[in-house]
Amino acid sequence: MTALTALSALLTGCGGGGGDSSGASNAPEVLNTPFGTVQGAPPKAEGAPVEGDWIVILLEAEPATLNPSLEISDSYTQRITDGYGGNIFETMLVSNRETQAEEPWIAERWEISEDKLTYTFYLRKDVTFSDGKPLTAQDVLFTYESIMNTANLTADKRSYLVDFESAIALDEYTVQFKAKQPYFLHLDVLGSLQILPKHIYGEGNFNEHPANRAPVGSGPYRFEKWDTGQQLVIAKRSDYWGPKKPLVNQIHYKFITDNNAAFQLLRRGEVDEMRLTPEQWVRQASQPDITSQYQKYTLYSPVDGYGSSFGWIGWNATKPFFSDKRARQAMTMLLDRDTIGKTIYHGLVRVVTGQAFPDSPSYDKTIAPWPFDPAAAKALLDQAGWVDSDKDGIRDKDGVPFKYEWIYPSGSPEYEQLATVYKEELTKAGIDVTLRPLEWASFLESVNKRSFDACSMAWVSPMKGDPYQIWHSSQITNGSNYVNFANPEADKIIEEARLEFDDEKRDAMYRRFHAILHEEQPYTFLFNSQRKVAISNRFQGVTPYALGFDMRDWWVPLDQQRYK
Repeated sequence: MTALTALSALLTGCGGGGGDSSGASNAPEVLNTPFGTVQGAPPKAEGAPVEGDWIVILLEAEPATLNPSLEISDSYTQRITDGYGGNIFETMLVSNRETQAEEPWIAERWEISEDKLTYTFYLRKDVTFSDGKPLTAQDVLFTYESIMNTANLTADKRSYLVDFESAIALDEYTVQFKAKQPYFLHLDVLGSLQILPKHIYGEGNFNEHPANRAPVGSGPYRFEKWDTGQQLVIAKRSDYWGPKKPLVNQIHYKFITDNNAAFQLLRRGEVDEMRLTPEQWVRQASQPDITSQYQKYTLYSPVDGYGSSFGWIGWNATKPFFSDKRARQAMTMLLDRDTIGKTIYHGLVRVVTGQAFPDSPSYDKTIAPWPFDPAAAKALLDQAGWVDSDKDGIRDKDGVPFKYEWIYPSGSPEYEQLATVYKEELTKAGIDVTLRPLEWASFLESVNKRSFDACSMAWVSPMKGDPYQIWHSSQITNGSNYVNFANPEADKIIEEARLEFDDEKRDAMYRRFHAILHEEQPYTFLFNSQRKVAISNRFQGVTPYALGFDMRDWWVPLDQQRYK
């Protein structure tokens, strides 16, 4: 699924640790790997991997829930419940982190009918949840049915399952799904459902279930505690059923929304993993006191969208200011993205014009970004009827002044700077914008209720993208189409692309969809950036794969372990 996440969590740039302006002369050498750059990895420890210790991970925001089926879940929920491939909840299939091929996990095998309408999964019989109860076909069915239940806040997940007409248990460990029509992602969607135990979540209000804050899953870690506003702890299961068990005993997630405070924790060695902003990466994290404690990774991948994201400003089309595409185009042309990318983001990002991963064949590289051109933007606003009729310095139309509110997640210094620069340019153009940074949970509530004029965040794209969740008009009311984008041709392309199994033909359809988005400008597309991560050099076995890290590889030599 496409994951919703705070822009501040993804403000990491492209490329390696180059561009260091700190003047540090003893910075460790940058090594290139197939899936990223590594700087300062510790020497390989002698002896076999051992168990023990904790890892302390810093999160820039606190998740709203730990129920991965709910649409209010976000990338922070996913980082805790899924981690790098399954912490608390697990799936029937997993993608090999190196080859990207689908492999058995909870399901030991599967069958697909020739017409691609029937999917049958044969479950392992030794899988247990953390409370000791067995995982059966009934749990898989319950997970599916809870997502399909329209009373539940699961619209974004449901958008990927709309083509299924039935799901049944053939026996205690076999489950079969039947679809009305083929879809190129059916196997991926079913195989990646995070299985919830029916005996826990099957009673009570699914949306507000107590287990949403104290989850029970089949993964290698069990939930321990959630200290609101401070931290969340999960601990390794001694009875874990899986073939690959983690070595680190506990994972502590600390919620620190202030970037300066977060970096001080890193500097004092009180955090083991932290995603860095471009400013931190270029300047602070290149200082010797950091490079002596941490290995730094720039993750990239041949997989579309993995390890990268794109930020955006979304224009609510139900608001009078943004109902005309000329006004939306003008808003984009009033933002100097090139200069902002070079200055605020230290050149570690690239301007994007559409939603697909810029290096994927679904992305049309022939489409040039709308230029920064205030004069042309003002002309477009005039054409759209937004003129300063009462000479008060603010454009107006039909008695409505062009005054709007822009909400975005708080805690990102880069975004605060971007907003300030943008506001100055908008003021010159006769537009009055009120900047309103919000704490993450409040921000998500406003976005889900569509109670905003303009909003900003970032999308992390899945391996195989399908724009249905974000852009199809059916997703306006309850899905992820927060900006009320509706375009008949776009809907038709999105629907037909779901039926197309030929990658080249589907990519061509998505490139046309890209052109429609560029013309309509429901978003002002900002920047594509990639993750930059600092990890304590206590940890051995940290290897970037095509699909990221596998934390079950990580371990700490006994003489370097800190926690019992």
